[in-house]
Amino acid sequence: MNRKLFSINESLGFWVYRMHTQSVAVLKRAFQDAGYDITPEQWGLMVRLQEKQGINQSRLGEKSYKDRHNATRIIKQLEKRGFIERRPDEIDKRAFNLFITETGRIVLEALIQVVLNHYTGAFKGLPAEDLKTMRRILEHIVNNLSRIEPAYE
Repeated sequence: MNRKLFSINESLGFWVYRMHTQSVAVLKRAFQDAGYDITPEQWGLMVRLQEKQGINQSRLGEKSYKDRHNATRIIKQLEKRGFIERRPDEIDKRAFNLFITETGRIVLEALIQVVLNHYTGAFKGLPAEDLKTMRRILEHIVNNLSRIEPAYE
């Protein structure tokens, strides 16, 4: 790509980033409007934990695509609010496994409709086939990116 001809407004990466940041801001506001002091990032980590109760912190971070520092920060916030709890691993006493509490389950259940409304609004006017194609294309790009070694100049 010719650097002189590069336009950020025509960059797909820019539009994916913009969609993500705007989506997170709108969803956070929707959570607040519903009376919940939780971020989309925290909610997403809880959803991943719900899929695999008893997972350890490192694995949950990996499944949520969070680095160790961010996963630890989010987990501490959720634990402080009583949404999740750590229990010692029975085999490795240095490790902890994570579980959603009853309070956490109530929050997850209450926010499902908020999230569904968010997606309905975000994807309004797009045919289901286009959404399926977009998901397939984004997955393909992510797979390509996972195979690229960083180039340092």
